[in-house]
Amino acid sequence: MAQVNKPINVKKLAARVGVLVAAAFCVNLLLSPATETQLDASAMSAITTDATFKTTLGNGSRAIHVFLSTECPFCRQIEPELDQLDNVTVYRHMLPGTTESSRRLAVNVRCADDRVKEWKEIAAGRPSSFAKCDGTALEKNLLLARRLELTTTPSIVYKDGHVSTGML
Repeated sequence: MAQVNKPINVKKLAARVGVLVAAAFCVNLLLSPATETQLDASAMSAITTDATFKTTLGNGSRAIHVFLSTECPFCRQIEPELDQLDNVTVYRHMLPGTTESSRRLAVNVRCADDRVKEWKEIAAGRPSSFAKCDGTALEKNLLLARRLELTTTPSIVYKDGHVSTGML
């Protein structure tokens, strides 16, 4: 029987490969490109700052909430972009991640005296010593992310309920 060479549908092939890669690494790589959604008032009222660490840039008059993970390469890459913002307060909601090492790094951030500095050190790829403290705030952030149906990191929530996910 002769083989028939059919044209390859690149989009279908890429989608199939993306699903396989996502399954292999237990992440949703297909959502990595930036996507946008809108939260309703009920969801927005659920957002708290008690388990966050923050940076105030300029007068801090605008606020954003960034949900991130230590194992997320886009979360690491977005940090210099966040530093370029002006007149904004950045509330970071650290998630525990899916591996033991990412959870330990997240706990290190949570336990640090200067959480922003510790996160930026980790984001820059610098080693971190493992600390011990109560990491329940990470679980609170994870529950909040699930309630808001945020399935990828970074996810940025703006005051008006607009949500941008993935690398912007």
